[in-house]
Amino acid sequence: MKKRVILIYGSYLWTKMLIGLTFHPYRSIKETIRRPVLLPVIFSPIIAILLLFIAAKLGSLLITVYGMQREAVAIFLSTTLISIIFWQALLLYFLISFFLAMRKR
Repeated sequence: MKKRVILIYGSYLWTKMLIGLTFHPYRSIKETIRRPVLLPVIFSPIIAILLLFIAAKLGSLLITVYGMQREAVAIFLSTTLISIIFWQALLLYFLISFFLAMRKR
């Protein structure tokens, strides 16, 4: 029973932090600095990139598209990749700026 409660609580915190990082990245990074155990959540966009590549590879093996559909898939995947990379860069910028601010104090 205790392991299940810890798993549910951990899932709740992870989901709460991901939603916070999506809508309020500055405030969520500040909260993560206070609780260092949540630091891996900041690197979740890297996990999303890995899942995107795996899904794209599986999709290319299972589905064959030509013409305009192929271009639409390429535009969707490239736009998703670029947005995730910029999101990760923003989170890392906030994290580094908070660490530097804490170091100056």
